[in-house]
Amino acid sequence: MGVEEEFLLLHPDGAVAPAAPDVMRRVGGDDRIKPEYMAYQLETATPVCTGLSELRRELTRLRLVAARAAEKAGVYLVASGSAPFPAGPLDALSPDDRYRKLARRFPEAAVAGGTCGCHVHIGIPDREIAAAVLTRIRPWLPALLALTVNSPVAGAGDTGWASHRYRMQLSWPTFMPPGVWPSAERYDREVSSLVASGGAVDAAGVYFLARLSARYPTIEVRVADTGLSVDDTVLFAGVTRALVASLIEDIRQRAKLLPTPGHLVREQLLAVARGSAGETARLLAKITPHLDEAGDTGEIYAGIERLRREGTGAERQRRFWQQYGPTSGFVGALAAETVPLRL
Repeated sequence: MGVEEEFLLLHPDGAVAPAAPDVMRRVGGDDRIKPEYMAYQLETATPVCTGLSELRRELTRLRLVAARAAEKAGVYLVASGSAPFPAGPLDALSPDDRYRKLARRFPEAAVAGGTCGCHVHIGIPDREIAAAVLTRIRPWLPALLALTVNSPVAGAGDTGWASHRYRMQLSWPTFMPPGVWPSAERYDREVSSLVASGGAVDAAGVYFLARLSARYPTIEVRVADTGLSVDDTVLFAGVTRALVASLIEDIRQRAKLLPTPGHLVREQLLAVARGSAGETARLLAKITPHLDEAGDTGEIYAGIERLRREGTGAERQRRFWQQYGPTSGFVGALAAETVPLRL
């Protein structure tokens, strides 16, 4: 498995800071940290990891390196699905030809491009099995989003959403659950059709909530807001890996499949993004045998209990908002949650 995390760069007063070029100069050549769509965003990408402890170390290291470089540039590294304040150049694109092409093609989605997600890659070398996993993961996407909502504040106010990012990302034509495709060839034809019709600029620009990676032999699960803390991201990755393993077993055992209608999946995702609880207990029952097999049961169950006790990223953000309001204190609290104290 591997994880990509997207982050905001914010001034202490909460305004977005288009400081990615300056921060990148201070990173020190770490090629696992790179600019993102907006000049006030960074993305980190872990190497391939085989265990959650290894993943935690890599996520922690990358956040520390990026945060220290951001601090030297006079800004905060913040893990939030959306920028909390309407201050600063929210339309400041990174100087990349592909991003400029995206902005020209989809101008209504430009600000949505400045939201931050977490993408978990799970290795599946067999593309036919990977395509079948996409069909079977569809009804589980709302539960995965429920674990990871982390963008309740935007425009200097509580949006009323747990994932304002999800709401904003709907501006992209391909931001949707995967379809029910009988083969990898049918999946590829759908992607090609979307590119040819103008729904995406290329295969990497097809933003299904779970997709076959355009670069790696993986399934890429993209439904989540970026994790407020490393613990949040490790929990999402561990649950996703166990879920994919469970679905692969279903495929190999030819378990009966009654595909959930697309409109129901979309309705459930919207409900979760607005703040409804997901079916965590059902998800845990599904994945526990594979958590046991990987030795991850204790950590994942402890992570679920932590969310029950402390709240999701969205719930913790709301507590900070109630405490600090639209001040630098709120931004500082988010930054402190984002960056671990040590490896």
